[in-house]
Amino acid sequence: MQRVLVAGGTGFLGRALVRGLHGRGARVAVLTRNPAGAGRLGLPAEYVAGDVRRPATLVRAMDAVDAAILSVQFPGYPVEAPARGRTFMEVDARGTAALVEAAVEAGVRKLVYLSGVGADPGSARTWYRAKGLAEASVRDSGLAHVIVRPSWVYGPEDRSLNRFIALIRTIPFVFPQLGDGSGRITPIHVDDLADLVCEATLGSAGDGLTLEAGGPDVLSLDDVVRTAMAALGRRRVILHVPEGLVKLVAGCAERLPGQILSRDAVDFATQDGIADSDLARRRFPAFRPRDLATGLAAYVSRA
Repeated sequence: MQRVLVAGGTGFLGRALVRGLHGRGARVAVLTRNPAGAGRLGLPAEYVAGDVRRPATLVRAMDAVDAAILSVQFPGYPVEAPARGRTFMEVDARGTAALVEAAVEAGVRKLVYLSGVGADPGSARTWYRAKGLAEASVRDSGLAHVIVRPSWVYGPEDRSLNRFIALIRTIPFVFPQLGDGSGRITPIHVDDLADLVCEATLGSAGDGLTLEAGGPDVLSLDDVVRTAMAALGRRRVILHVPEGLVKLVAGCAERLPGQILSRDAVDFATQDGIADSDLARRRFPAFRPRDLATGLAAYVSRA
C-alpha cells in the first residue's frame, strides 16, 4: 500500500485528490499548517504539520512517503498579498522548490506537480513564470515525476464557476461579465482531473511526462455563462464590463487593507486557458472528462 502526501490537500482540488487516493487503497497524508483545524474537514487522511514558507518543517512531513502530490495555493488566489507572503513566486515557485528539496532529502520516490496550462519560466506573466519555475524544480529533482497542467477546474466546491452561478441566481435580467467574454478555456470537472492525477500518481503510465488536462469543450467565457444559465433554467443578457474600467477599480483596491482585487487578477480571470489533452487520453484511456453541461447538471439545481 502506497503512502501519498498531498501538499494542498485541504483545498478544492486537494480534497478530491484525497478522496480519490483513499478510494484506490492508498494511505493518504495531508500537509497543513494547522492539523487540528484541518481535521474538522473529515477527510480520510492523516494530517501532518508543515509550511512551504518554512522549509525546515517539510522534511519530517515527508517521512515514510512514497509519492508526493504538490498542489499548493495561497489563500485568496489569484489575488496576491505580498505583505503576507501570499504571491505566486513565494508559494508556487519557491514553495514548490522547498517541497521538492524536502522530498529528495526524505527519500520520496515520486513527485506529481499540479501546474497550469501556459506555464513558462520565461513568461512575462507572474503566474505562468512561477508555475514554470516550479516545473523546472520538479524535473531537475532526479525523482520519478509527472507534471499535470489543468485548464479551468470546476465543481460543487469551486470559487470560480460557482460565483457565476450565484450572480445568475441573484441578479435579475443581466449578467455582468468581466471584459469582452472572449477568453477561451477547456473546463474540466474536479473529479475527472482528480481521477487522472490519482492514476498518474499510483501508476507509471505518465512518468516523465507533462500532461495537459481539460474537458472536451473549447468555450469562451460567454459560452460558460450561457451553459450555466441553461443548467439553472434562467435567461440573462450578458453585460460586458470594460476590462479597463475594472482595472481602474482594481488599482484602487490594491491600496486597501484586506485586498480582494488586483489588476493582475483581472488579467488572470480573462486569459485563455486551452488544454490539449490528447497525450493524457492516450496514456490513460479511461480519462474521458465530461462536458460542461453534463458536469453542471450533476450538482446545479434549477431551484
